Amino acid sequence: MDKILVIDDNKDYQFLIQSCLQGEYKVLVADTGKSGVALAKEHKPSLILLDIALGEIDGFEVCHLLKGEKETAETPIIFLSSRSDAHSKVMGFDLGADDYIQKPFEAEELKARIRVRIKQHNVRREGLAVYESQDLKIDFLGHRVFIQGKEIPFSALEFKLLSYFVRNPDRVLSREKILNNVWGMDTFVTDRVVDSHIRSIRKIRSAPGVAIRISDIACALSGAAVKKQPSYVY
Repeated sequence: MDKILVIDDNKDYQFLIQSCLQGEYKVLVADTGKSGVALAKEHKPSLILLDIALGEIDGFEVCHLLKGEKETAETPIIFLSSRSDAHSKVMGFDLGADDYIQKPFEAEELKARIRVRIKQHNVRREGLAVYESQDLKIDFLGHRVFIQGKEIPFSALEFKLLSYFVRNPDRVLSREKILNNVWGMDTFVTDRVVDSHIRSIRKIRSAPGVAIRISDIACALSGAAVKKQPSYVY
């Protein structure tokens, strides 16, 4: 049975989520960010439901810590928060979260999104472990990128984006496809966010001491357009 870790200091929501998932998942609960990180590293849950307002360490910091730990870097995270502002949603995705659900939520929607994220995670885990092409090496399990043997830091979201390109070579990828596969469907992300992260990956070419072939990480804009929206070819 898959394990779900709930990191939320609200007792009512803890009870609601446990009741909602009872019988389908083993549910672990943490009241604080620190205890949540500790439980995640110890039990290695299949997915984490994470609130933002947690007191001493907020959910954003918890997400950052989890994505920085080898044991939890690839664990799917769904933010479950009463915040509805775009800034909070974008920040969550930038930190590597897989989804964002606003409280109050519908039980069936929560369960559906959990199923999708766990399924996507299992597919990724069963896929390619290491990608190598000339000077580029990507360790999917370790969440690490090497160029000419030198490790290059990538944010969690940039790594997901790069991985998506690598697993879809020689294809024209529209913004819509990228958003749905990297950020997930039904999430609030503007087109400019995609462009911003593409540019971040491109900047690797000009990093001091790094010489990289465009064919290795070719996040170049194609000349084609789809419904007046730029597409990307990898």
